Amino acid sequence: MGSFLYLFIAFLCGVIFNIFWGYILGLGYGIMSYQQTTADCIRMLAKNVQSVYELQQLKYIALEMMDRDVKYIEFQRQIDKTELKSMKNTVIRNYINSTPRRFSRFVEFHDWDSAMNYLNDIYNGGRS
Repeated sequence: MGSFLYLFIAFLCGVIFNIFWGYILGLGYGIMSYQQTTADCIRMLAKNVQSVYELQQLKYIALEMMDRDVKYIEFQRQIDKTELKSMKNTVIRNYINSTPRRFSRFVEFHDWDSAMNYLNDIYNGGRS
C-alpha cells in the first residue's frame, strides 16, 4: 500500500511540474513572439509614414509646378505636418491600448518618437 502512495505522490508531482513548466515555457514563447511582432508592426508603421511623407513632397512639387502661391503651399505643409503628427501619435496610442494586459509591461515606448528610438535600438543591436 505504501508503494502505491509513493507512486501516486510522484505522479502528482509530475503533473504539477508539467503544468508549471508548460506555463513558464508558454509565457517565454509568448513574450518573445510579442516582442518580435511589436518590432515588425513598428517597422511597418514607420515605412507607411515614410511613404506618406514622400507623397506629400510630391504634392508640394506638383503645387509649385502649377504656380500656386507660396503662402498656399506653406499652409498645406503646416496642415500636412499637423495631420501626420496626429496620425502617428494616434497609431501608437491605439497600439499600446490594444496590447493585452499580460504583455503591457513589455511595451517600451509611449509615443512616436520613443517608438522610433525603440526601433533604432533594435536595428543597432541594442535589443533583440
